[in-house]
Amino acid sequence: MPKDLIPKAYVNTSRGQLHYRRSGTGNRSLLLIHWLPLSSRMYATVMPELAELGYDVIALDLLGYGRSDPRPEQWSMEMWADNVHEAMEQLCTRPVTAVGGHSGACVVTEIALRHPDAVENVILDGCPLPTPELTKTFAAMRQNSRPGPTADLGHEALVFRTVRTTYEHYVPGFTVTPQTIEAIWPAMIDYLETDFVSSAPISVSYDLAARLPQIRQPLALLSATTDTLFGNHARACTLAATAQQHVFEGHHPLHDPARCREYAQVIARFSDRRRVL
Repeated sequence: MPKDLIPKAYVNTSRGQLHYRRSGTGNRSLLLIHWLPLSSRMYATVMPELAELGYDVIALDLLGYGRSDPRPEQWSMEMWADNVHEAMEQLCTRPVTAVGGHSGACVVTEIALRHPDAVENVILDGCPLPTPELTKTFAAMRQNSRPGPTADLGHEALVFRTVRTTYEHYVPGFTVTPQTIEAIWPAMIDYLETDFVSSAPISVSYDLAARLPQIRQPLALLSATTDTLFGNHARACTLAATAQQHVFEGHHPLHDPARCREYAQVIARFSDRRRVL
């Protein structure tokens, strides 16, 4: 996997510092919000492709993830949206195309609804519309016990197993190979930065199905045929009847550096539309 050489910096907000990556000097702005429990690192290989297409690309670490400060215990999607918007006011001089994946799609939806003047296009990359059973399971997940030494030495592989399971969730059929293990090492760093705090209860308490029809900006819905949330794609398109949509064949391009240009071109195609008031 290529080294992450994207320039990095921090922006101060009333809730703490947000870490971000930034690439490109174009006259169109893209805001990228990551999937959980990953960080803006997941966009490092696609950001140069987007920059070459003429964008100023900003990828933020949400509060509580990556290199950003920890989030307060009492938190919500709305708070993430307001916190990101506070950072945008300092980093962006024009409305952005906001891209969010999985739980990040919920954050982007709230930014678009709560701060419509800051967002000209919305791209949701995988829509979390959980079943009642999954909602109940996720609602019970809060803070995992901080691991300590165990007789079976399970603590020694805990983080590796957790990250491997995350990739197995996002990439069906994922196995650890000399190639794929290069994605696991940096993701282990991102997972440790969460301090073992889960945002699953926040994700399932947010009603994306109710909010999708309220988006007034041009909207695009993305998915991939093997993505965990692909089963929600048709329902999301029904809820947002005027949205454009694109489905990637196979695994999601963000999990395959060789397909970054393909992903960037789809983002560019949707983001070039003018805002509809």
